Amino acid sequence: MDRNEWYRTGENIRDQVQQAVETGNFTNLGKNIGDTVNATLNSTVREVNRTVGTVGESVNRAVNSVGDSIGRAMETMGESIGSTAGGGGSTGRAQVSPYASSPLYRKPNTRLDTRLFQRTPQGSVSGWVYMGTGYGVMGVSLLALIGSVGELVMYSASVVPVVISGIFTAAGLFLGTRGAQFIGRARRYKRYVGMVKDKLYCSIQDMARRTGRSERFIVKDVTRMIQLGMFKQAHLDYKKTCLIASDEMYDQYMLVQKDYEEQQKKLELEKMADERKQQERERLGQAAEVIEEGKSYVRLIRQCNDEIPGEEMSDKLDRLETLVTRIFERVEEEPELASELRKMLSFYLPTTKKLLEAYRDLDGQPDLSNVAQTKREIESAVDNINEAFEKFLDELFREKAWDIQSDISVLHTMMKQDGLL
Repeated sequence: MDRNEWYRTGENIRDQVQQAVETGNFTNLGKNIGDTVNATLNSTVREVNRTVGTVGESVNRAVNSVGDSIGRAMETMGESIGSTAGGGGSTGRAQVSPYASSPLYRKPNTRLDTRLFQRTPQGSVSGWVYMGTGYGVMGVSLLALIGSVGELVMYSASVVPVVISGIFTAAGLFLGTRGAQFIGRARRYKRYVGMVKDKLYCSIQDMARRTGRSERFIVKDVTRMIQLGMFKQAHLDYKKTCLIASDEMYDQYMLVQKDYEEQQKKLELEKMADERKQQERERLGQAAEVIEEGKSYVRLIRQCNDEIPGEEMSDKLDRLETLVTRIFERVEEEPELASELRKMLSFYLPTTKKLLEAYRDLDGQPDLSNVAQTKREIESAVDNINEAFEKFLDELFREKAWDIQSDISVLHTMMKQDGLL
C-alpha cells in the first residue's frame, strides 16, 4: 500500500472536522471519521493479514476500537462547540450537566460575581482544544504507525517511521488526556461555585458529600484552583475544613477565630490554675483546712486594726498579724506541722478574737474608768499573746535550725578531712 494514502487519510479527517466547525453541523461527523478510518484500516489489514496471519486480526480489532473512540470524542467536541457558538446548524444544542438528575444539583448562576469567580473557568476552552488536537494527532499517528509496522514486516523497511509515528501517537494521547483533565476540573469548579456562591462559604465535608469525592481530594482540588486564580479571593480556613470565597468573609472568620483562640487560651489558663490548686490541696492534705482557718483569723486581726484608732494598740495588732501570718506560712511549707497548731486554733486564736472584738466595742464607748481599765487589761493580754506566739514560732523554726547546724557541722568535718581547713 502506498504510504501517501495514509497522509491523504489524515487530510480527509482534518477537512471533515473543519467543515463541521464552519457549518455547525456535527451530526454525521463521528460516523464519517469512523468510516474513513475503517476504510483505510481494512486496506492495510488485508495486506498485513497476507503476511502475518492472525496478527492482522488483533490489529484490526484494536484500531476499529480506536476509530470508534475518535469518532465519539469528535462528535462530543462538536456538540460542545456548536452550543457555545450559538448553534450555527440545526443540530446545535445546549450541553447538559451529568449531575442534572441529582436532587442536590443546582444550576449555575449565569451572572457570577467576577470579583470572586472566573466566569469562564480556566481549561473549559483549552481543554477541548487539547483533547481534540491530541486525540486527532493520536488517531492519524496511529494509522501511520500501523502502516509503518506493516511495511516493516512485509518489506523490512526502516524502523525510523515506526519510532516517529509511535512518539507522535504517545504525544497525542498525552495531550488528549491532559485536555480531558482540564475539562473535568472546569466542570468541578462550576459545581463548587454552585455550592459556595450564595453564602460565600461551604464546608469541605458538605462538598465531599455532594460530589462523591473524598475530603482530601476536595482540599487538594480547591487549593489548586485557588493557585490558578479560578477562585479569585477564596481561602481555606485554619484547619482546612471550610472554603471561604471572599476576603471580607475570611477577615470576619479570622476575627472570630482569634476571639475563639483567646477564649480557649483563657480557659486553658483557668484549667491549669485549678489543677495547681488541686495539687496544692492534695499536697497539704488536712493542713489545708488548718491554713484556711488561720487566714480567716489574719483577716479578722487586720479588720480590727483598721477599726481601732489608738496608735499603741495598732502597733500591737500589727505585730500580732505578722506573727500569725508567719506561723501559717511555715505550716504551708511543712504541712506535717499542722497538728501542732490545733491548740492554737482551738483556744488561743478564738480567745484573741473575742478580746479584739470586745476592745473594738469598748473603744466606741464613753471614756469611763471601768472602760479604760478593761481596755488596758486587753492591751496587756495582747502583749502576752504576742509573746506566746513569738515563742511558738521560734519553736517551729528550731528544728529547722538544728538541721542547718547539723549540715554545717558535717560540712566542717568533711573540709577538715580533705585538708581544706
